[in-house]
Amino acid sequence: MSGSYDDSMIDVSSDSFWEVGNYKRTVKRVDDGSRLSTDLMSCLHERARIEKAYAQQLTEWAKRWRQLVEKGPQYGTLERAWSALCTEAEKVSELHMEVKAALMGEDYEKLKNWQRDSYHKQMIGGFKETKEADDGFRKAQKPWAKKLKEVDAMKKTYHAACKEEKLAASRETNSKLESNNNPEAQKKLQDKVEKCQQEVQKTKERYEKSLEELDKLTPQYMENMEQVFEQWQQFEDKRICFFRELLLEVKQHTDLSSNHRFQTIYHTLEDTISATDAEEDLKWFRSNHGPGMPMNWPQFEDWSIDLNRTLSRRDKKKPSDGVTLTGISQTGSDQSGQPAKTSSSLTAPSKTAPVGLNPFDEEDEEVDVEEEEEEEKEEEEEVAVQQQTSVNHISVDKEEIKTAGSVEKTPDWSDEETAANPFSTNGDGNPFEDEPTSPVVSVPVRALYDYEGQEQDELSFKAGEELTKIGGEDDQGWCKGQLKGGQVGLYPANYVEDIQ
Repeated sequence: MSGSYDDSMIDVSSDSFWEVGNYKRTVKRVDDGSRLSTDLMSCLHERARIEKAYAQQLTEWAKRWRQLVEKGPQYGTLERAWSALCTEAEKVSELHMEVKAALMGEDYEKLKNWQRDSYHKQMIGGFKETKEADDGFRKAQKPWAKKLKEVDAMKKTYHAACKEEKLAASRETNSKLESNNNPEAQKKLQDKVEKCQQEVQKTKERYEKSLEELDKLTPQYMENMEQVFEQWQQFEDKRICFFRELLLEVKQHTDLSSNHRFQTIYHTLEDTISATDAEEDLKWFRSNHGPGMPMNWPQFEDWSIDLNRTLSRRDKKKPSDGVTLTGISQTGSDQSGQPAKTSSSLTAPSKTAPVGLNPFDEEDEEVDVEEEEEEEKEEEEEVAVQQQTSVNHISVDKEEIKTAGSVEKTPDWSDEETAANPFSTNGDGNPFEDEPTSPVVSVPVRALYDYEGQEQDELSFKAGEELTKIGGEDDQGWCKGQLKGGQVGLYPANYVEDIQ
C-alpha cells in the first residue's frame, strides 16, 4: 500500500478484522495453504520410507528364520506352523511395500499436482493467489480507510481546540484574581476565550460531520470486505476438502485391516498353527528316528576272505586306505611241483593311510569314540591273524610275486583265473592299482552359518568366512575343504555357498 493509506494502518486500536490492515491474516492463509501442502508431502514421504524399511526388515527376518528352522531340529506339523510365521512376514512385507508404492505413487503425486495447480509462483517471488487476495482487500478497504483518516484528523483538530480553549479560560481566571490587573489585558484574555470557544464549536461540527460520512461508508465497506473474504474462504474450503479426501485415501492405503488379503494371511496362519498335531509329530519321529525305524538285525554270517566292507562316512573320505591282495596262487615253473595257494590275503597300506585298517568289517553306522576304539582293537587283532595266515600260506618272495605278475598268459590259464588274479597288471604295468581318484576340485565358497567341528577331521568356521572346496559332495552331504590357514578337513555342504 502507498501514500496516506499506509499511514492509516499505524496504531491499530483493536484486533478486529474490520480494523485497517487486519485482513493480512486472511491473505497469509493463502501462503500457509501452500506450506501445509509441502508439509503434508513430507509427511507422506517419511511414512513411505518407514513402510519400505519395515517391509525390508520383515523380509530379512523371515529369510533368516526360515533357514534356521529348516536346518534346525524342529520337525513335523510344528515345523510347518513355525515356518508359517515366516510366510506371514513375507506376505505382510509385500503388503507394506504396496502401501509404500500407493503413498508415493498415488497420494504424494496427487498432492503435488494439486499444489502446482492451486498455487502459482510469480517471477518476483510469492504466489499469484496471495497478491490477488491482498489487492482485493486493499481495494475494498481503501475508501473507508481514506475517510477514517479524515475522521482521525478532525478528531485531533477538535481535541486541540478544546485544549486551547481550556488554557485560555484558565489564564482569564488567573488574571481576575490578580490585584493589579490591567483592564486592557483582561479584555484581550476574554476575547481569546471567546475565540477559542468558537473554534471548539467549529471543529466539533466538522468532526461530527466526518463521522457521519464515515458511518455512511461503513455498510458498503463491510459488504465489499465480506465479498473478498468469502472468495478466499471458498479457496480455503477447496484446500480443506482436498486434504480431507487425500487423508481418507491415505487411511485406506495404510489400513491393512480392511484389506482382504491381509485378513487371509492371518486366517491361513491360524489354520496352519491350529493344524499342529503333537500325536502326528511324535508318530513321525518314532518312525524316522525311533523304535519304528526298520533295522537290519545281525544274522550269522560265515567268514569269507572276499567279504567287502561298506565304508562309513569317515572311510569314504580316505580313498586310498590300502590295497588288498586276495586269491594269490603260485605260478611259473614251480606250478606243477607245488600246489597253488589260494584263499590268502596281503594288505599293502598306502603312504597316507594308517596300517591296520581291516577291509573286512561289516557295514557300520556312525559310532561313538568308545565303540571306535574297540573296533580298532578288533581290527588290529584280525589283521595280525590275516597277516600270519598269509605268511604261513605264501612261500614266494617279492621276486616270485613280481615274476607272477609279469608272466605271459599261457593257454592253460582260464579267463576266470586271469580275472581273479590280483597281480595282473593294469595298462601302466602297476600291479597295485588304486581306486580311480576323483577329479581335482578348487571352488571358493563362503560360510552361511557358524560350524564347530565335532571330530578331528572336520573343519570349524564362522558365518561369512571364505574357504576352498577341494572335493565333491558325497551321498551323505559332506565336502572336503581347505581353510585359508591351510587346514584341510570335512564340512557340511549345505553350510556354504559358492562365491560368484
